[in-house]
Amino acid sequence: MMFEAGQQFAHFEVIRKIGEGGMGEVYLAKDRKLNREVALKILHAEFFDSTERMERFNREAKTAAQISHSNVMAIHDIDSAKDEKSGKVVSYIVLEYIKGESLTEYLQNRNPTIAQLMRVAEKIAAGLVAAHKLDIVHRDIKTDNIKIDENGEPKILDFGLAKPIGPAFTGEDEQSTDTVSRQLTVEGKILGTLTYMSPEQTRGEKVDTRSDIFSYGILLYKMFTGEFPFEGPDRVSVLAKILEAKHTPVRQKNEAIPAELERIIDKCLQKDANDRYQDTRDLVVDLRSLRRQYETQISDSDSTIADAPAAKKSRTHWLSPLRIGIAVTLIAIVAIAALQCASDAPDRSANDPTDILKNLEGLGERISEELRASGIDPDNISGFIPRLQARENALAILGFENKTGDKEFDWLQAGLPEILLTDLAQSGEVDLISRSRVLDCLNEEERSAVPMPSHQACVNAARSLGATKVLSGSFFKMGDMIRIDARLEEVETGRIVLGEKVVGTDPFALVDSLTQKIAVSLHGRGKMIEDAEVAEITSSSPEAYKHYILGVEKSSLFLFDEAIAEFEKAIEIDTSFALPYMRIGLAYALRGRDLGRPYFAKANQLEDKLPAKDRNLLDIYSEIWLRNNYDAALSKMQTFMDNYPEDKEARAFYAIFLHALKRDTESAIAQLDTVLMLDPKYSPAFLWYCSIYGSENDYDNVIKYAKRWKELYPGVPSPYTTLMTAYYAQGRLDETIEEAKDLLDILPENVGALTTMTAAHIRLRDFSEALRYVEKLKEYHSDDPYRMITYYAYKANLAFWSGRFMTGIGFTTDALEKAIETGDSAQVSVRYQALAAYSQTLGLPDSVLSYGKRGYDWAVGFHNLQYPLLLVTVDPKNEPEARVLFEEATENFSSSVPSELWEIMSLLEDMFDARCESDTVGLI
Repeated sequence: MMFEAGQQFAHFEVIRKIGEGGMGEVYLAKDRKLNREVALKILHAEFFDSTERMERFNREAKTAAQISHSNVMAIHDIDSAKDEKSGKVVSYIVLEYIKGESLTEYLQNRNPTIAQLMRVAEKIAAGLVAAHKLDIVHRDIKTDNIKIDENGEPKILDFGLAKPIGPAFTGEDEQSTDTVSRQLTVEGKILGTLTYMSPEQTRGEKVDTRSDIFSYGILLYKMFTGEFPFEGPDRVSVLAKILEAKHTPVRQKNEAIPAELERIIDKCLQKDANDRYQDTRDLVVDLRSLRRQYETQISDSDSTIADAPAAKKSRTHWLSPLRIGIAVTLIAIVAIAALQCASDAPDRSANDPTDILKNLEGLGERISEELRASGIDPDNISGFIPRLQARENALAILGFENKTGDKEFDWLQAGLPEILLTDLAQSGEVDLISRSRVLDCLNEEERSAVPMPSHQACVNAARSLGATKVLSGSFFKMGDMIRIDARLEEVETGRIVLGEKVVGTDPFALVDSLTQKIAVSLHGRGKMIEDAEVAEITSSSPEAYKHYILGVEKSSLFLFDEAIAEFEKAIEIDTSFALPYMRIGLAYALRGRDLGRPYFAKANQLEDKLPAKDRNLLDIYSEIWLRNNYDAALSKMQTFMDNYPEDKEARAFYAIFLHALKRDTESAIAQLDTVLMLDPKYSPAFLWYCSIYGSENDYDNVIKYAKRWKELYPGVPSPYTTLMTAYYAQGRLDETIEEAKDLLDILPENVGALTTMTAAHIRLRDFSEALRYVEKLKEYHSDDPYRMITYYAYKANLAFWSGRFMTGIGFTTDALEKAIETGDSAQVSVRYQALAAYSQTLGLPDSVLSYGKRGYDWAVGFHNLQYPLLLVTVDPKNEPEARVLFEEATENFSSSVPSELWEIMSLLEDMFDARCESDTVGLI
C-alpha cells in the first residue's frame, strides 16, 4: 500500500484505502483546500513511463471530466505531486466521493422491487447517454462499477478511465485482446469483467458506444434475474457463449418481468452491434416509457410484482429425478440417426443400414406390473385415466363439430381449438387443457366415434384431468359467413356458464371476440385480455393456418415431404407466418439435412409472431440446429418441461436429451413412459424408444414393439423401416426383404425400402438384383439431389464389391457433386471424407490430404475434427498444423456440450497424440 491513514500528500489528508484496481489504488481523503471528502486515485507508475501515453491519458481524462451528469461520478482534477515519504513524483486523479454501496451490494442487501430496479436502470442508462454524447466509451460496465448513494441514486464510476491506456477514441485497442488473454489463463474464479464483455471486445476489435450497450444489457439481465446471461464452468466456456450462444429469455428466469423489458434486454444483447440500439438515447426512451407505464398500473407495494409465479410441476409420481450418468454420444448424431430409420435420409450404408435402434421390452413389463399391482387391467390401459384434483380456473377445450356439410372445413375441428388455445394462453391466468390432451384420455372406441367423440366422454376425460369447466361447440356456414356456437359449462354440475354465437368471415376475429367473452366469464371481474390478437401471433390468413394444421398432422407421422409441402403452401399465402418456418426447419433437421437452418433463422426473425410456448421451443431448436449449443438446449428444455409438463413433443425430445447428453437411460425411459401414458398412440415415442433401447442390440423386443407401432399406423412407413432394419441387424435377410416388399406395395418410391432391398441383396451377393433396386431409386427420384446422393453412394458400393475401385471413386465423385448442389455442408464434408478414405486405401497420400482439406473447408460442428486426425494419420510430421486445428475444434466442442461429455474429447486427444507418436499400442 502506497499511503497510510493520516499521511499528508499534496493538499490532501489520507483517511483510509477504499479500493484497488488495475490502474492503481483509491483512497478516501480530505481535500484541505476545499474542506471536502474526495476519492483520490493514485496511479501506478508503469502508466506514466511514456510521454506519449501520458499525453494521451491526460487528453482522455480531460474529455471524461467534461461529463456533467447526476448519475456519473464527477472528475474534479488530474495532477501530480511529490510524495515526501518515498520521494517519488506520483500522478493522481481527484474524484467525487460517493457515500453508499455498490450495485452488487444493493441487489444482495435491499431486495428491490421491479419498479425500483426500473428507476435505477433508467438513470444508469441516462448517465451512459451523457458520456456517449462525447464519444466516451466506458468499456467496463458492471455492478461493481455502479454505486447507489444514500438517496438511492445510481452513479457510474470511473467513466472513461477504466482502461485509459487503450485508445477508446482512436480504435487502436491493443489492450483489449491482452486483457482477455490474461483472464483466460489466470487460475481461479471467473473475473467479473469477462462476464460483461461484448463480443467485439472479447475479440480485441475496435469498440464504440454499442459495446457499452451490450454490457449494459448484461447488467440489466443480472439486475432482474440475479444471474448472468452467459455463464459457464470456465473462462473459455463463458467467452464462447458471449460470442455464439443465445441467452435464456429473462422471463424464463423471472415470470414477473414485463414482456417489454425482455424485448429491451434482448435488443441490447444482440451479437452483431448493428442489431443493438444504435443510440443510447433510444434505449433511455424505451426504458422511460416502460417505467411510466409500469408505475401507473402497479404500485410498488404490490407484493405480486416482485415474486414470480411458481412454475407448474409435473403431477406424475414416477418422474422423480434419477441419477445422471456419463454420456458417450451426442444429441445431434443420435437424433438424426434415429430419424433416418423412420424417414429416408441419404446416408445409410449399403453394407450396414442398421441405424441406432433400441428395444421396448422394459416399458411394457414395467407398466403392466405396476398396473396389475394397482388392480388395473393392462390390456385396457388406454381407458384408464387417473383422476386429478380439480384446479381452479382449469379449462378444457373440447371439439367443435363441423355442421357446414363441407369436408373442406374439417380442418377447423382441430384448428378452432388450437386457435382458441393460443388466444386464451396469452392471459396467463387460465390453466388450459388442450383438445389433444382430452382426446389422449379417451379409449379407442370413444376416440373413433363418428363424426366425433361424444360430448359426455370428453367431459369425463376433462374431469379426470382436473378441469372445472369445458368449452365446446360447433360451426356453421351461412353464405360467405361462418357462425361459431360455443358453450362454456361447469364440469360437476353441467350448468351452462356462457353460451355465445359469433358470426363473421374471419375465423381469427371470431376467436378473438369469443376469447374475450370467455376470459370475462372465467375471471368474473370483467378483466379483458390485453395482449396481441391471435392473428398477430399466428397468421391473418385462415387458409394459411389450414395448411399449417394439415402439415402438423403429417409431421407427427414422419411424413415429412407431405408436411413440408403443406407448410410451404402456408408460407406462400402468408410470408410472415412464423410457425411453418419453424416446422419446416424441424422437419429438415430430423431428416439430417442442413436445409433447415435458414428456416430456423427466418422463424427467429419473425419470433414476435409466435405464441410464447412456440417461441420457447424455437429457441431450444435453434440452440441445437443453428448454434450447436447442446448444453444451453438441455438447460432450456428442462425449464420448458417445468412450464409445460404435459407437452408430448417436448417431453419426447427431453428423453433423447437425457439419453444422448446425460447418458441417463433410466430417466429417458421414464419420460417416454409418461408420453405413452399421455397418449398411447403417440408415434414419435415409439421411434425414440427404438432409438434408445437399440443400443442394447435387443432387436427381438424392437421387432415386438415395432409391430405394435405398425398395427397403429399401417399406412405409415416408419414402423416398416424400423422392422426391416431390425431384421437386417439380426441377419434375417428373408424377413428384411419381405418387410421391404410390403412397404413398397404401399409406397413404391419409398427410399428406405429401396435402399434396404439393395443392402440386403448385396449381402446375399446378388449384385444384379441390388442394382435393379438402385436404378429404381434413380427412376423415382432423379429430380431430388439428396436422393441422388444416395443413388451414387450405392452405385459406388456396388462397384467396390465387384472390384471396380476407380469406377467406385467416380460414383463417389458424382455423389459429391450432388452434395455440392444441395449446399448442405454436412453432406459435402462427408463426401470429401469418403474420397479421402478411399484414397488412403489406394495409397494416394496427396489425394488424401487434398480431399481432407476440402472437406474441412465445408465442415461444421464436430466434422471439423476429422481433418486434423487425418493429417497426422497420413504423416505424423504434420503435427504442428494439425494440433492447432485440433485444439480449435476441441475448444468449440467443450463450449457446446455439457461437461459430462468432455471425456469424449479426452479419448480423442489420446487418439490424436497416439497418431502423432505413431503409437500403435496407444491407439489400440
